[in-house]
Amino acid sequence: MKKKLVIIVLLFLNITYSQTDKLNLFDHPKFDSVLKIKKVVDKKKFKKTYYSIQLFSGQFEIGDSISKLVSEKFIEDSVYFYFETPNYKVRLGKYKSKLDAEKKLKILRKEFKSAFIFIPDN
Repeated sequence: MKKKLVIIVLLFLNITYSQTDKLNLFDHPKFDSVLKIKKVVDKKKFKKTYYSIQLFSGQFEIGDSISKLVSEKFIEDSVYFYFETPNYKVRLGKYKSKLDAEKKLKILRKEFKSAFIFIPDN
């Protein structure tokens, strides 16, 4: 008799305290503000971390002619020509993903065999 009573009580408890199919989510009031801050930080991070392609590093005259040639050929991309001790450098584009940079590098390798992808230290 005692065993039957224990089994009945356990079955009753199992039915009454079992899981339900409802999911209750409670948003914390600060969640939206934290999400907005994260979006701002991610945008700033993208501005700092991107992929670029270096086409040339060397003398001013050669670098200048290469930068003019590339800026005429690839109008949609930004061409950067600047001095970084001890050489002048020609770099192309700011690519968000490495895949985009690799696609462009494949095209550029036909003319610039020593071109490579890197992440600037900005």
